[in-house]
Amino acid sequence: MSPPSVLIVDDEPLARSRLKALSERTGLFDRIELAKGGREALEKIRKLQPDILLLDVDMPDLSGLKVAEFCEGLVRMPQIIFTTAHSRYAVQAFRLEATDYLLKPVKEALLREAVKRAIDSLERDRIDREPDLDQRLWVQDRTGSLQLIISDIEWVEAERDYMRLYLPGRSYLVHQSMRSLENQLPDSLFVRVHRSAIVRRDCIAEVRRQGRKKFVILHDGSQLSIGPHYADRVISAAQTGRLGGSETVTE
Repeated sequence: MSPPSVLIVDDEPLARSRLKALSERTGLFDRIELAKGGREALEKIRKLQPDILLLDVDMPDLSGLKVAEFCEGLVRMPQIIFTTAHSRYAVQAFRLEATDYLLKPVKEALLREAVKRAIDSLERDRIDREPDLDQRLWVQDRTGSLQLIISDIEWVEAERDYMRLYLPGRSYLVHQSMRSLENQLPDSLFVRVHRSAIVRRDCIAEVRRQGRKKFVILHDGSQLSIGPHYADRVISAAQTGRLGGSETVTE
């Protein structure tokens, strides 16, 4: 695994500078970015998708706990190491699955240990996300049951109590919930764009916006609406090249 990127979030300039210096001394990071508060952190998390956050808790505009809650909704959640002068937030921090909780002034040795734990977690997550390109899914057709190779599925659409799986030149209905099917489709290959649609990432040719409406255009010309709940993750994936198709968002 290549060295991770880190976003340091703290409203105090001296604290930011010290954490930056400590992070540089560890030699564990590929890229170090800074944010002056919680709201700026949200913007940079969307744009940069850092691997690790060094996150202050007590900030006037938006608390670190709120930033962590936002991260829980991301497709790829960063590893979070809280850095704070207060121990009273520790229980809340670990409920948010923080990697570590370091009290200020942060010691270099403790930071190094926490970052190494975060890197180990990132590597485990990466291995878990590796797609099995030969993974199969059983479906019914008129003559009986057959197996589909999951990586052949181009997109999925809900039809009442069924899911329609679209493959090149054919489609199949399966009696399964969208959530259950989503859990079987590797996140590295597929992205959910709507409460009723999942698309294979490399089938998306373009992401478009027209006023308040957003939709994806597939390589076969199909147009699918992007649901409001999924818009941030789809547009962020397009802008960072994680869709496999166009990296541009067209107005």
